[in-house]
Parts: sequence; C-alpha cells; structure tokens
Amino acid sequence: MKKTGKRVIAITLALIMTLSVCSAAAIAVTSLINFNANSTEIAEGSNIINANSIDEAIELMQSTPDFFAGASEETNELGQTQVKETVYPTIIIPGISQSISYLADENGNPAYNENGDELSGGLLILDTSSLVPTITNNLAAPLVRALIRQNDSDGKLREGVANTVEEVFAIQASGKDGKPVNNLQTVSYKTSVGGMSQDDKDYFYRMIPMRMLTEDTIDATTGEVVTEAILDENDLYLYAFPLIGDPFESAKGLDEYIQFVKSEKGVDKVNIVTISLGGTILTAYLEMMKDSGYTDINRIVNVVSCLQGTDVMGDFYLREFKINDPEHPEYEHFFFNEFLPMIMKESNDYGTLGYIINIALKIMPKEVVYSILSGAVDGIVDTLMLYCPQFWAMIPTDRFEDVKAMYYDRIWGDSECADLAQTIDKFQDARLNLVDNLKDFAAKDERLVHNVAGYGLDYAVADYNFFGAMRSSDVTNSDAIIDIDSTTLGATYVPAGQILPDDILFSDDAIISPDGSLDISTCAFVDTTWFFQNQHHEVGRNDVVIKLIGNLITGDVKNVNDNPNFPQFNGTRNTRNIFRWRLEEATALITNYNNGITYDVEGNELVCSDADMEELKAAYVECLALLNDTICEPTAAEAATERIEDAIYRVGHNGELPVEDNSTDALLEAICQFLDGIITAITGSGNGFSDIADNGVFPQQ
Repeated sequence: MKKTGKRVIAITLALIMTLSVCSAAAIAVTSLINFNANSTEIAEGSNIINANSIDEAIELMQSTPDFFAGASEETNELGQTQVKETVYPTIIIPGISQSISYLADENGNPAYNENGDELSGGLLILDTSSLVPTITNNLAAPLVRALIRQNDSDGKLREGVANTVEEVFAIQASGKDGKPVNNLQTVSYKTSVGGMSQDDKDYFYRMIPMRMLTEDTIDATTGEVVTEAILDENDLYLYAFPLIGDPFESAKGLDEYIQFVKSEKGVDKVNIVTISLGGTILTAYLEMMKDSGYTDINRIVNVVSCLQGTDVMGDFYLREFKINDPEHPEYEHFFFNEFLPMIMKESNDYGTLGYIINIALKIMPKEVVYSILSGAVDGIVDTLMLYCPQFWAMIPTDRFEDVKAMYYDRIWGDSECADLAQTIDKFQDARLNLVDNLKDFAAKDERLVHNVAGYGLDYAVADYNFFGAMRSSDVTNSDAIIDIDSTTLGATYVPAGQILPDDILFSDDAIISPDGSLDISTCAFVDTTWFFQNQHHEVGRNDVVIKLIGNLITGDVKNVNDNPNFPQFNGTRNTRNIFRWRLEEATALITNYNNGITYDVEGNELVCSDADMEELKAAYVECLALLNDTICEPTAAEAATERIEDAIYRVGHNGELPVEDNSTDALLEAICQFLDGIITAITGSGNGFSDIADNGVFPQQ
C-alpha cells in the first residue's frame, strides 16, 4: 500500500507536471591525432607530424599544446615510435533528474524537514512532512462546499487547489526576476568519475549506465576477456546544473567547468555529451561563445537531447490537454475512463486503482473536476514554470510565439519581469541560431556533431504515460518525451504509426526510415545522426545506444557509414536488467560453484544441482552473445532476460520456480472495470451522479 500511495501522489503531480525524467544514457572520451618522429615534412591534410632528430622532436612537443594531453607511444611495424592521438576528457551534461539540488540553510548546508528528511531531489523537492496539513488547510472547506453545492461557482475550490499546489512546490518557486526565491544549491563534482566517492560513483553509474564501457567484460565460464573497456573513468566528468535557474547562468558555469577540466587534465579541448535537458545548456553555451570559435570543444554528442523543445511543454503552457474539446469528444472519454487505469497499469500491470478513482470522481460533477484540474495547472504554472527561464527553454521553438502571446501581459508587460523577459527572448534567439552555431563549430578542424534519437512513439507509452493526456500525443513522433524533429534537428515526420505522403515517400532526395514515418534528409547533420525505432527516452536501458555513444566519443565511429555494427536505423531493446544486475549475480554463482555448493554476491551459501548450474551457464553465455550483437531486437532481449533470471532463481532456490497466481488481481480489476463502465453508461463520460439531472439517464455518448 505504501508503493500505491506514492503512486497516487505521483499521478496527481503527473496531471500537472510537464517534465521528462530523462534519461539515462551517455558516455565519453577520446579522439585521434598521430605523431611520427621520422621526418620534418607534414603532408597537406595529414595529422602526422614528423621529426628527423631528437631536438626537432622536442621542439615539436613544446610547440604542440596537445602533445602531453594523454598522448601515448607505440611502435609501428617499421619499428618507428608513433604517438597516438590525444585522449580528450569528456564532460557529460545530464538530463532533468540527474542533477541533485537541495534547499540550503543560512550556512549553505542542506536543510531538513520536521521528520529529519533532507529537502533535496533530482526533479522535485517536496516537504512531505507538511503535505497533509497543507492539503487539509487549503482544501477541506472548499471541497465540502463544492460537494454540497455540486458546483464551484464561487471559484473557491479552484483557488484552494492552486494554493495547495503553490505551497507543495514552494521550495522550487521562482521570482519575477527569474531567480529562485529560496537558497537552492546544486551538488557539483570537482573531480572525474574516477575520483568520486563510492556513493557518488554509484549514483553516476546508476543514472548514466556506462560501466560496461569503463570496465572489461570477462566470461565467467572461461575467464577470458570478452570485450575490453574503451573509456577511462578518470577522463569522465559530470557537469551538474540546476533545474530551477537560467540556462545562460548554467552555460557560464559550464564554461568555468570546462576550464577546470582542461587545467586538471592538461588539455586544450574537451568532448561534450548532452543528455535530454542538457541540450538546452549546450544551446545557451554555443550562443554565448559564438565569437570564440568554440576552440575549447573537440566533439559534441547529443543523446535524445532537447535541442528545439518538446511539445509536452508547449501543451502544458498553452493548456492544451486531451480533456474537454467539442471537436474531439473522445478526449473526454479517454481522460475520465482510460487515463488513470492506463497509468496504474504501468506500476503493477493492473488498472484496478485507476477504475476505483474513476468511480470516486463520479461523486463530483464534471465541472467540479475541471475546476480542480484548472486550479492544479494554475498552481504549477505560477510556482514552477512561469518565472523560471529553464522551463521556458523547453518550449518548442515553433510554438514559442504562441506561448509568449498567452503570457505577454504577465511577463513582457510587467516591468518587474524585464530581466526575465530579456533572458527568455535571448534563449529563443539561441535556439533559432543553434543549427548555424553547430555548423560553425563543425566547419573547423573537421570537428563532429553527433545526434542519437528514438522515434516511433507517442506520449501514451510506458514509464511516463501520464503525458498521454497532452494534446500533441496524437500527432507526435517521438521517444515518448521529446519530438524527433527536436532531438535530430530537423527530421520530417508524420505521427507515430503513420506513413509519409507519396510526394515525400518517393522523392529522389528523401531518406526514409524503415517504418516510413520519417524523412531524415532534412536533418541538419544527416550523416552523423542515428535513429532507434520505438526507443523510449530512457535510452540508458539499451546497451547498444550506450556502446554507440562510446564509439562516437572515442572517434572509432565518425559517421553512419563507418561501422555496420551501428547502422543509422536500428531498433530497440531493454537489456538493463542483464548488464546492471544479472551478469554480476550469475558471475558470482558460476565462479563460486563447487560440487553442488555456491555463493551469491553477498556471500550466502546456496545448494544447487549440476543441471541448474549448467542451465545458468548457458543462459549467461546467451546474454554475453546478446550484448555482443548490436542489432536491436526486443523479443530476443526479453527472452534472454527471462532465461537468466529463471536460471538464477533455480540456483538460489534449489530448482523451485515460483508459480504466480494472479487470478485474484485480474478478477478484482475486471470487477472494478465493469462497475466503472456501468456508472459511465448511466452518467456519461466524465459526468458525476448529480449531472444526471441535467443530462438524463443513459445520456447519448
């Protein structure tokens, strides 16, 4: 019940939140320049620097700022000493929930609530100790009055909901100057991942699962190295930035962080990897540094990045939800009948609680429900979104003027918001200039810009399917959070599941995706953009995406024609359980096995049969083979995951597999769904019991 209770709170917040908890996939490091101490001639367009003597070699070293930046020597087949290309460190700019912020006291230390809990979080910072009294004080009286009257004609309930939401999110409120009203601090890391404390390192790998790239993979059945590490965690850095803030201030912080990393590593450039919301910080940085020539950056990799906003945010600002629209009566049916059960099924595969909530909503007339929802939106906009530049940075570029017009009087017409208005306009200019800025960057020294994106989904899919209430869900082609034209800078698309019109589909210039929904010829960087069909925004669950990004950073893959193992169009798969937990668990069981006795990762002694151990080894080897295959196929990943989990369980429980009986859960769901359907048939979609007086029994749907 504790988990369910949290889920109910999450649903309430979900109806008013517009953030994508992004992501999880990003990597890092290296590029290539060769030095050969043999002759003084430098061929045109070549990266080989030669010297005829030791003195000349020393002179070259002293005149080449990159030389000592992680360069290493090796002997070629002619016996000549060859210096490999500089290894550039990589700075990761993470997604929306991957930077931890906290409320600080007057001394800058974390503040705590009455229960002794630290007031911090990656996304929302909520004081749960005051949640019940806040709701009671603001909502008890107006809710009772609305239930008695069966209306909210005086607007007290809407006002009470708005006040409740404002108080719940008050810690992260912004003022009219665009700055946080409270002392919010963000946890920063002035060290590489390799230098982090164990807790911080574990957090990093949990949020950005790239351990497979920084450690060798060893086959426990043979002891042989299957894949070698391609990245060094001492060359990986995490630049944390605040959600409640100004992307240009975060960009200034990024520049300072770049200088710190350059100094610490003794290099003149760094690689940049952006994840999701991190794309907005890169956008601001490139605009801020456009006159510098971007000489501090070696390579850019954008991973499902918010480069041109997301329609999720545009819908919320414009209040365009799939709720009540005379032209779309199906929206009302969806919201009051299908929406909540859909969300509940995401957590436990059953929509029972959603149907119960649907029935409970019938206590109130439809207009009272709308009043509650409107108040919630009022509160979240006024507290979190309206005066926070970072939220404005997520509005789609092509919808910015509509949103600006809607809030013009409150920001551009208010002299107290002059600085905020200027910042918002400045960021919109940065987005309009982004492609040109990136092309200017790429035009120098053959530097590369890579984009990695998921497509083929609307918003009503697993993980964050509460975004299915957004109006754009019906017309998007996305990774379920950010639209494909934003993450790829220009892909032409039709809604997920549809086919492009013939004039595009059969155009000589078009480059069509396998499902026929995309023309990628319109992307800004066609040859360095990769597409994963049906891939959710949480790309960190897909080992292939992680490996691709690692190879992009090292320079082993530079464009879509470089390596058939990483085709431009790929599928999706979820191997997170395998590479995060199961391989480690299986390795311990296999390596510790001796004559029917083994030990798990915690050192617990287990008894198992030879047959069960052989099955575990076979399942383990199958998983290694799967991870070595970079062509995504979801069913193969699901089968391999299920097999190794069953094999691990057999070893740990002496061969006894559990038999789940879900008949009670299924029956309860069916009963609640039936009752909800009966009531809906009587009252009509979204109507309460008292609405029958106005609409009649069995109203026309």
